[in-house]
Order: sequence, then C-alpha cells, then structure tokens
Amino acid sequence: MIANPKPSKSSLKLLQHRWLGVIAVYFLVIFVLYALWQFSASSMYANQWLGQTAVIAAYCLWIVWRYLPENHREDDPSVLPKFGWGNRLTIMRGLLMSMMAGFLFIPWPSGWLGWLPAILYFTADVADFMDGYAARKTNHATLLGARLDMEFDGLGALLVSLLAVWYGQLPWWYLLIGLARYFFLFGLWLRDKQHLPNHEMPHSWHRRIFAGFQMAFMSVVLWPIIPAWGATIAGTIFALATSTSFLRDWFIVIGWLDPISESYKTRQHQVYRFFSFYLPPVLRLVFAVCSYILISQIDNLAQPTDWVALFNSWQLPLPEIVASLLALIGLIATVMITLGAMGRIMAVVILFPLGFDMMTTGPNWVNLIALTCVILIMMLGTGALSLWQPEERYMYRRAGE
Repeated sequence: MIANPKPSKSSLKLLQHRWLGVIAVYFLVIFVLYALWQFSASSMYANQWLGQTAVIAAYCLWIVWRYLPENHREDDPSVLPKFGWGNRLTIMRGLLMSMMAGFLFIPWPSGWLGWLPAILYFTADVADFMDGYAARKTNHATLLGARLDMEFDGLGALLVSLLAVWYGQLPWWYLLIGLARYFFLFGLWLRDKQHLPNHEMPHSWHRRIFAGFQMAFMSVVLWPIIPAWGATIAGTIFALATSTSFLRDWFIVIGWLDPISESYKTRQHQVYRFFSFYLPPVLRLVFAVCSYILISQIDNLAQPTDWVALFNSWQLPLPEIVASLLALIGLIATVMITLGAMGRIMAVVILFPLGFDMMTTGPNWVNLIALTCVILIMMLGTGALSLWQPEERYMYRRAGE
C-alpha cells in the first residue's frame, strides 16, 4: 500500500526549516570572505563591505522566504519539501550578488580583491544558466524557481550596473539599463492603479539571447584590465539592443503593438529577416576588411611586440608564447567569422585579440568599426551565406530541453 504524501503545511514547514539552513550557509560564506579580507591591503573597507553585503543578503533571504509557498510544480499545487538543485543554484546567485554588492561605494581594491566582483558576477551568470537546466533534468521546475530567477535577474542587473558606474567603467546613464526592469514593473503597477489593461507579452527568444549577452558583457566590464573607454563603446551597443527589446515589450503591454495581428507578424518577419539574414553578411564583410587593415599594421604577426609588452606589464607568465598563441587564434577566428563558421562563438573569441589591439594602439575608426561588427554578429548570428552554424540550435532552446 502506497503511503499518502505529506500535506502541504507539513511540506512548507520542512521547507522553512531548510530556509534556516540557507541562512547558515549565507552567514558562513560571508564570514569567511570577511575574514580573508582582513589580511588584504584594503582591510580598512572590510567592515563597510560586510555591512552592505549583509543588507542585500537579508533582502535576498526575505525574497526566498516570501515565496516559499510557490515551491510547487505548475501543474501540481502540492508544496515540495525540498528546494531542489535548480532552486539551490538560484539561491546561491543571491549570495554571490550580495557579496558583489558589498564592493559598492568603496575604492576598487587592488590585487586579487580587484578581480573578485567580476568573478562573483560571472559565477552568478553560470549559476543562472545551470539552474533551469538542473530543475528540468531533476523534474523539480517550480514556480518558486521562476519567481526567484526573475527577482534575482533584476537585482543582479541593477547591482552590477551600479558597480560598473561606480568604478568608472560605464557612464552614469547606464544605470537606466540596470533599472529597466524596475521601471517596467512600476509602469505595470501604475497602469493597474489607473485601471488600464496590461496585455500579455509573447515568448521571445531574442529577448532571452540579448539578456544573456548583456549579462556576459557585464561580467567582463568589471575586469580590472578593461579600459573604461572600451567598456563604454561596447556597453553602448549592448544598451541599444537591450533598450530596444524593453521598448518593444512595453508597446505590446500597453496595446500599441498587437503580437497576434497579421500586420505585426508581417513586420516582425521582415525585421527578423533583415537583422538575422541580410545584415550579418554585410557585417562579416566589413569586419573582414577592417581585420585586414589591422593585421597589416601589426609589426610582427607571429609575435606582436606591443602585446608582449602589455602582457609583461600584467606580469603574465610566458608573454611571448601567449602573444603568439592569441595572434594565431585571432587569425583563425577572423577567417571563420568571414566564412560564417561558428560565427557567434568566434565573435566572442575575437574580442580578446581585438581588445588587446585597442589597448596597445588606442581606439581608431578601424578597430571601433570592427568591434561594432563583432558585437552585432555575436547577437544576430552570421546570417545568409554562412558555412556552418552549429551554435544556432542551442541559441533557441533552454538548457536541458
């Protein structure tokens, strides 16, 4: 005879006990990092970091507590007594973002601490990619996970934008990107108060793709070696894509655009064909021309002298070998992007050699155009006349599906 499942109240009680365990983990990890900070050159800011981290951590824990009753599958109202691996990863994102928030309003630390904000946000990005995969693979996808994912996405975007602006990596207006979700929610709330209808947004793969690349960019912008002018140039391109996506969604919500109308579908198809099919080959051609000009200006392609000097200033081991290897990788990536072979992946790869060229020679119209083309190819793909696009199948489905 099969035993009856525990009632929802008992499951919720067990879940609340596990939430106390989450508090203990938060406290332990934060305390360990605080103790390590005491031995650094920036130890005078350790207390401020601890206080700011504690505030954001408390907020994240409150969010988890508030939505514990939603820890059930969409088609089953029974509360699950365990968080599951997907929710655990999402909750860990809250901890990582809390520790990153602690670096706000204090000088950018030197040494290993200076890299820590970027490492924390990058790890949170990886957890964001893996939490949904883990939930689907373990059949533990819950409304709680979806709720926490949205809450922590918005919080992470705001915190990392604040930190990038505070460090001087991005201009002040970039805070509008970090606040975009909260502006959107405020607009929905205001329309509700005015008894105006809020129309449902349709699913959009491009919204997800743009958001993913935006998060990846914000991970890199916190690297201490990235110059502010380079971050601003790249950030402006990403900001245009992100703001355009938000603006379209807002027009749908307020009813200015009707996603089920034939006219909207026709225009959407035309826009999609232009940006995803016809424009990328032009971008690839322009990038190839710019790359040829940049390569012809390098004094020693087998071992770029300026790159070696740059890597020496960073105290990297074997700078000559690293410079030669990156030059070779840059050549291969350039050829593959031009041919449309694994273009999105190669666009990410080429950012490093292109970035090193910009750091050593400074920004000029050639490398700026090349950078713009690369970022657009990264987001749009390589389009028509592409040789091989294996990454496309993974761009339009969630991990684990």
